[in-house]
Amino acid sequence: MKIGMIFPGQGSQVLGMGKEIYDRERCVQESFEQASQCLDQNFVRLCFASSDRELRETVNAQTSIFLVSSSLYSLLNTKYGIVPDVVAGHGSGEYAAIFAAGGINFADALYLLKKRATFMEDAALAQPGSMIGVVGLSLDILNEICRRYDDPTGMTKVAEIVNYDAPEQLVVSGTLPELELVTKEVLMTGAKVNPLNVTGAFHSRLMREAGKQLALYMVKVDLKDLTRPLINNVAAQPITEHTELKESLIQQVSSHVLWWPSMAHFESCDVIIEVGPSNGFAKILQREWPTKQIFSFSTPADLEQILQFFGKEVEKTELALDLEEIQEEPKSSDKQQSNDSRHSDDLIKPNNT
Repeated sequence: MKIGMIFPGQGSQVLGMGKEIYDRERCVQESFEQASQCLDQNFVRLCFASSDRELRETVNAQTSIFLVSSSLYSLLNTKYGIVPDVVAGHGSGEYAAIFAAGGINFADALYLLKKRATFMEDAALAQPGSMIGVVGLSLDILNEICRRYDDPTGMTKVAEIVNYDAPEQLVVSGTLPELELVTKEVLMTGAKVNPLNVTGAFHSRLMREAGKQLALYMVKVDLKDLTRPLINNVAAQPITEHTELKESLIQQVSSHVLWWPSMAHFESCDVIIEVGPSNGFAKILQREWPTKQIFSFSTPADLEQILQFFGKEVEKTELALDLEEIQEEPKSSDKQQSNDSRHSDDLIKPNNT
């Protein structure tokens, strides 16, 4: 049986994500503890008891989505032996996919994601922008609309189609005035527009500087050859070598997400599982392939369905940690150095040239 796993990215965050699984599974609690120590961030409070606004911040969204997705994957893998044959992740979700494919360890992924998100935030502050989802409009028509407002020679007027999530389900990234103009024209066609829960014009040319900055920190993490192929966002092609992986992650910050072309590689899978705080992509794939076994996994009920399909029994759950920890910040004496001195920011400084 060929298993595909896909992982959602920024915009899929929701307050309370992973809470039911966290309450029942000690291995998930341990992942939250480790992440909190690595980044000196109380992820229990952030994911379960903060606010939608705080969770929406780029650094918080990207790191917390990775934490939830990777801990859910680890539960499937270590406790129930469910291992994918091919993986993909949407945007920042690609880091969870790489973790699942054995290309990066947990602490290194968190470290890179925090750097990535910080540089993306800086770029968004330098040139404010956002993203909109467009449903019910063809690529050709949306391209024509965007061309009227996009000035490809500069950075002040940007309107790019950046995510190809499904036929007639596209995402436009750009500067705020241009997105308003695109929105008005799209609505006039009868198509739907959904503002995305993000804080910048991600995956557009406005993120090029963020990609350059991220490249400086790639030497500080240990990327490995993948044990199973990743269908990458940049080219929608399978990659397994760590050198390809490095270049792909750098380009991905400002490149378009070729998600729907990537999903063509999953058509041969017998089972597809969306792992993380969303079921949106699973629903799209189920509509495309109605006879295929497609699941999403974010709750205990989801887990029971998956295990029933694989002929496995749910193991006895474990007691949750004291939930008073939600309000406690990690104590400095409890901090754990993530990995080793490779993660000291004094080792490499960004070069602004």
